[in-house]
Amino acid sequence: MKHSISSKLALAFILVAVLTATLLTLVFFSSTANRFQQYVFDQQFYAKLAEVETFYSTNKSWEGVEELLTTQTGAMHGPGGSGRGNQGQGGAGGQGQGAGGMRQTEQAASEVSPTPLSSMGSRQYALADQDGLVLVGIEGLYPQGTKLSHEQLNEGVPIHDGTKHVGTLLAQKRNIVYTQAEQHFLDRTGKGLLWALLITVILAALFGFLLSRSLTKPVVELTKAAQSLAGGTLGETVDVRSSDELGELSTVFNKMSAELEHSDRMRKQMTADIAHDLRTPLTVIGGYIESMRDGDLEPTPERLSLIYSEILRLNRLVDDLRFLSQSDSGNLPMNVASLDANELLEQSREIFKLKVQEKDLSLELDLRENLPLIVGDESRLMQVLENLVGNAIRHSQQGGTIRLSTRLMDTEPNKPACVKFTVADNGEGIPAESLPYVFERFHRADKSRHADESRSGLGLAIVKAIVLAHGGEVWVESEVGKGSSFHFCIPTKR
Repeated sequence: MKHSISSKLALAFILVAVLTATLLTLVFFSSTANRFQQYVFDQQFYAKLAEVETFYSTNKSWEGVEELLTTQTGAMHGPGGSGRGNQGQGGAGGQGQGAGGMRQTEQAASEVSPTPLSSMGSRQYALADQDGLVLVGIEGLYPQGTKLSHEQLNEGVPIHDGTKHVGTLLAQKRNIVYTQAEQHFLDRTGKGLLWALLITVILAALFGFLLSRSLTKPVVELTKAAQSLAGGTLGETVDVRSSDELGELSTVFNKMSAELEHSDRMRKQMTADIAHDLRTPLTVIGGYIESMRDGDLEPTPERLSLIYSEILRLNRLVDDLRFLSQSDSGNLPMNVASLDANELLEQSREIFKLKVQEKDLSLELDLRENLPLIVGDESRLMQVLENLVGNAIRHSQQGGTIRLSTRLMDTEPNKPACVKFTVADNGEGIPAESLPYVFERFHRADKSRHADESRSGLGLAIVKAIVLAHGGEVWVESEVGKGSSFHFCIPTKR
C-alpha cells in the first residue's frame, strides 16, 4: 500500500508526541508518587515523634514506651521511602508539635482501630537512649540492647526534653499504606495525567496533520509542475510560499522552467534561422544550375563564380555550427600559450587597416603598459577580435571612430587577475531590449534577415564560446545612437 509523505509526516509527529507525552507522564507520576509517599512518611514520623516526646515529658523516663512504639494507628500505616535522610532536620519541629501533635494522633486513632504489633520483627519504630543504647528495637535493623554507632544515630531524629537530649527515634523502611483521602489524591492525579496525555495526542494529531499538509503542499505542486514539463508544457511555475529550503527549491524550479522555455524557443528559432540561412544559398545555386542544365543560361565565369561564393557561404555556416557544437560538448581544440594582450590588438589593427580606410573610419589603440601575460589560444583570441572589430566596422558610420583598449582587472581572492579587452565604436548602437540576447545564436538586433547576407548570425555566439573556453567573461554596453562597447576578460598567467 502506497503512503503519501503527508501521512508519513503526520504519523511521525503523532508518534513522537505520544512517546514524549507518555515518557513525561510516567516520569511525572513516578516523581509525584515518590514525593507524596515521602510527605506521608514524614507526616506519620513526626506525629510519632511528638507522641514520644510528650510521653517522656510526662513520665520523665522511657519505662513503658515500648507499648507506644508497638501500637499503630490508621493515620500511621507502614512508613516507607527514604525519609530518614530528612529526619535529622526535624527535631525542633517535632518538639514544636507537643501536645497538639498528640491530640491529632489520638483523634486519628479514634477513627481507625489500633493494630498491635506483637513482635520486634513487625515494629515500625525504634528508640535509643541518650547514649545510643537501643531500648526498643527493630529485629534485623536495630536489635534491642545494642549500642548504635554515630552513623546509625544520624539516621534518626534526636528527642529533647527542653534542652536536654534524652534519646533518638528511628524508623524502618516499609511500603506506605495510604488512607482513603490520600489514595483518592493519587487516583485523581493519575487520571489527570492520563487526560493530559490523551489531549496531547489529539493536539499532536491535529497539528501534525496541518503541518504535514503545509510542508508537502509545495512538493505536490512541484510534482504536478514537473509532470507538466515532462509532458511538454513548458513555462510551468509554482508559488513561492516561504523562504526556507522548499521556497528555495520552488524558486530554482521556476528559474529552471523559464530557462527551459527560453531554450526551447531559441532552439526553434535557431532551427528556423539555420533553415533560412541554408535555403538562400541553396536556392541561388539550385536556380543557376537548373537554368544552365535546361540551356536557359550559359555557364559563364561570372555565374560560376557566384555559385562558388554561395558554396563558400554554406561552408562558413557549417564550420560555425561545427565550432559551436564542439564548444557545447567541451571538445573545442585549444593551443594554449602565454600571450601579450597589447600585441593581439596591434595585430588586429593591421588586419583591418585597409577596411577602416575604405570606410573612412579611425581605428585607435589605448593600451595599458606593463600588463601581465595572459594565457590563451592566439588564433582563437584573434578570431574573437576579428569578429568584434568586424562588427564595429559594419555598424559605424563614415568618419566614425573605433577604439581598441586593454586594462588590468582585479578579480576575487585566490583567483588570477585578468586583462580586459574593449572594442568600442560610436556607431548606431544596440536597442536596450536586445542587449541580453546579443550573444545568442542567430540573434540580430536588426530583425530583417537580409540585412547582411554574408554573415551567418553566429559571430557573437562564437565570441562568447571562445571567451568562456578560456575561463573568461564577455559583456556589452550600448546606447542607441551613441555606439557600443564590447568587453571580454582573459585570465593572466599565475
